[in-house]
Amino acid sequence: MTRHHSPITEPLLKLHGYSPRAGVAVVSADGEIDLANREQLAAQLSLPTDDPAVRLLVCDLSATTFLACSGLSVLLDAKARLAARGAKLRVVSADSAVLRMLDATGQLAVLDVAPELAAAVPHADEDLDDLDDTGKPPSAEPRTRDADGLLELKTALARAVAQTTRLAVTWGRLAEQVAALDADRLVDGRGGHWQPRETLAEMAEDLRVLQNHLATGALLAAPTVEDLGHLRTLGGDS
Repeated sequence: MTRHHSPITEPLLKLHGYSPRAGVAVVSADGEIDLANREQLAAQLSLPTDDPAVRLLVCDLSATTFLACSGLSVLLDAKARLAARGAKLRVVSADSAVLRMLDATGQLAVLDVAPELAAAVPHADEDLDDLDDTGKPPSAEPRTRDADGLLELKTALARAVAQTTRLAVTWGRLAEQVAALDADRLVDGRGGHWQPRETLAEMAEDLRVLQNHLATGALLAAPTVEDLGHLRTLGGDS
């Protein structure tokens, strides 16, 4: 078994990456995933996500006890980027809190959640290119010129989901930066009825609202990308 990445350690989250077989990368997370460490998870997933040799990325959350929406957005971003180049993401979890969160957001099927790692990683004699997102060989169906249109549409939507997710993260960072400003050292030039502390609080809240809207939009659009990936055409060239 070969190492794929160097381990990254955070106070509440330990990340470890490796490759159990050619074309497959596994990133395991031990602890809690929230806004404070989502960037560490994103960094650990980005290498196999962007590696053209990786056909299947498995995010092992077997030891994860909490998954916030900020962490979920990282998973959806990785899935969209993988889908754009024809690769796949699977998630492993049997934790009730994590599963409830995924179920409540409608992402259980989207993230192809398996209860254990052995069920998520294909056997050595399985061809990764012959597996669909459920892990089963796809049925042999004729291909027509419409298939290219489906692929282009899915790719465009996957990129839109990824871009929306990144925008949500940007708005969240801006909200944190605004909230961190020292209101006592600022003066609002619009008049005495404008108080810097209240003004900054309203700005930060507006930015958080924008972040939530974008994150929700990405969550709602992700299943559409998934559904398109399962569509097949009838007739035409095989």
